[in-house]
Amino acid sequence: MKRKTGFLLESAKNSLTLAIELFNRPYEQGRTQGVVLFLDHAFEMLLKAVIFEKTGSLRTRREKFNYGFEKCVNICHSQLHLVDKDEALILKNLNGFRDAAAHDVLEISEGLLYSHAQSAVQIFGILLKKVFRQDLSGAMPARILPISTSIPRDVQLLISSDLEGVRSLLSGNRRRQDEAEARLKPYEIIERNLRAMHNNPSPLPSSSQIVRRFKTSDWKTVLPMVAGLVQPSSTSIPISIHITKHEGYPVRVDPTAATTISFRFIKTEDKYPYLTTELGSKLGISVNKVVSLVKLFDMKGKDEYHTTIRISKKGHVQRYSEKAHQVLREAIQRDGADALCQAYKSGARKNPADYWAPPAMTTAEAGVTA
Repeated sequence: MKRKTGFLLESAKNSLTLAIELFNRPYEQGRTQGVVLFLDHAFEMLLKAVIFEKTGSLRTRREKFNYGFEKCVNICHSQLHLVDKDEALILKNLNGFRDAAAHDVLEISEGLLYSHAQSAVQIFGILLKKVFRQDLSGAMPARILPISTSIPRDVQLLISSDLEGVRSLLSGNRRRQDEAEARLKPYEIIERNLRAMHNNPSPLPSSSQIVRRFKTSDWKTVLPMVAGLVQPSSTSIPISIHITKHEGYPVRVDPTAATTISFRFIKTEDKYPYLTTELGSKLGISVNKVVSLVKLFDMKGKDEYHTTIRISKKGHVQRYSEKAHQVLREAIQRDGADALCQAYKSGARKNPADYWAPPAMTTAEAGVTA
């Protein structure tokens, strides 16, 4: 290891230790700002250590200053291939949070702070092991490594809760609106980073424009890239997903997986693959019957079944999830489409869970499939 690499690496470990200490402490004064500032510094030092060790340089020829944070992330992602796109997103989000904490007012919910802090610790450990053959548990006391908080189980629920809280603040006085803007800031940062990552040509509105739109529009139309965030695993156990010809989506624990990143982005069309006509064709029924059955099972507007996508100023399309397809298919097989439509016309309403649920895991399958 080069001598300068060692200095950079030591500085990175020190800042990570302080970030974890601040995260785990029992009082709140300055906690959020301290965590994001030290996490950002820890990664800037770590990435520079990696780059210097691999390339022997930290600045472009004739440049006065060393690479900035984003440049370091891009080099490790695109040139050295040591950071994947999901890890790069987490790091760029942290850097955006750091800038807001240092130069503006930033409010981050506990769930969002945990998601990024936990991922950051995991990414740090992966890079340390991959590049320097060091274990994170050997670089600092093992007792401080767990990031302790109430773990968010569903990222969509977390985001929806945060942003609905912002909406309620915006309906209050000016002082409450300032608080709302501070709480909206981290999601604005995530939206900007996602658009850059996916080469989205549409410019992000200014902070004031986002706030104005937020008062009257659904948050998914204001921050559409954030609406595409998913959480692959609700626990710290790495999960791998594979598609088979069997029903549903079998899932197995992958003991070789290195980490689980808190957030991944999927396109809306991936999460909701069926237009109304496509769902009707899949089920072998007319569009009118699809609409009736959707109303019968009260699916419209519920994230697990349905979403509305704006395609122009006045135009919208309806899209449905695979889960909606599974429920309607089972209901049609059991009761028949005509009988179900008649039940809807009679004013009945049905519970989707009465017709389809993921199959329970047997004892023999435990630890292999779910």
